[in-house]
Amino acid sequence: MKLDVFLELATPPWTNKSSVEAIRETVEIAKSAEAAGCDTLWLPEHHFLDGYSNSAAPDMILAAIAQATHSINLGFAIIPLPIHEPVRVAERLATLEALAPGRIRWGVGRGVTVTELMGFNVNPAESRSIFEARFEELRSIMTSSDVVRNGEKLSLRPQLPNDFPVGWLAAVSPESFTFAAENNLNVMTGPFKPWPFVKADLARFRNIAPQSKTSFALAVHCDVNHEHARQQAERGLVWVYRRLFEIARPILAGQVEGYEHYRKLGWTVPLLDKVLSVSVLESLGLAAVGSPDHVAKKLTKCADAGLDRVSLICGGGDLAPDEIGKSLSLIAGVWRHQHSPQARDAEAVPA
Repeated sequence: MKLDVFLELATPPWTNKSSVEAIRETVEIAKSAEAAGCDTLWLPEHHFLDGYSNSAAPDMILAAIAQATHSINLGFAIIPLPIHEPVRVAERLATLEALAPGRIRWGVGRGVTVTELMGFNVNPAESRSIFEARFEELRSIMTSSDVVRNGEKLSLRPQLPNDFPVGWLAAVSPESFTFAAENNLNVMTGPFKPWPFVKADLARFRNIAPQSKTSFALAVHCDVNHEHARQQAERGLVWVYRRLFEIARPILAGQVEGYEHYRKLGWTVPLLDKVLSVSVLESLGLAAVGSPDHVAKKLTKCADAGLDRVSLICGGGDLAPDEIGKSLSLIAGVWRHQHSPQARDAEAVPA
């Protein structure tokens, strides 16, 4: 199982951190993630979410990171297709591929916040049909590097390579997992769906698409001192998850047509409004916070469930880049040690 990094670029109010600072810090965190040996750095695309995320133009941030790093892969998680013209999506991906050959990864989805969809004049009830139509066009463009407009065939510049990686789909509902399987997409899931539900979804997905890959987003923080790690991460993680549930509340409450499956997760909202903590997040399988061994045990459960990747959500936006770098180094170090050939050989020796 590979370890990735997922950054929301959150700015909790008590930090007084600006959007500009959050963006600039991302480059430093990316360097630390590369030094720790993480495989891919994923950035989301979000709009109008008041501190929850400041990643409105992830392609521009990834372009800067591409020039500041050498080996870490760089990914969109995810591109919300209902608010984007497929040609522009393909052009953004091709341009980034030109800057960091072989290192660009991509994912798509329909979006799960009413604020963002309505902000771009998209009716949430129509988001699935819009997404499916635009994905079909995007796939055609990425395959041929051509687009037909008014009967004329136009060619993309630059063009994507023939071996450009398979994409990922942000999946929550059963329909999304089925769509991914039918369209040869990998799936990434999390962060607000409790792990037992995700585990069942992934098992079903692997049965129908055994060749596809799976990923899960997990909130993490690590320090050699277990209690210190939990004290460092508690405030930020609780804040960012409260914001996440607040943003998704209309959909989770079943108030939005076209998102009926999310109503089944609505029971989590009042629960987490009252008792949300790092311990509660861990009990739901949404976080791993503590000493290296503690975090490694949580990651092992993910690996044992057959996950191909875990995207590490690094705190809640109030940790300094050096704290995040230290945490990633500890997590990646213990993970490599426990899964090195020597460690596996040691486990195989009879007592």
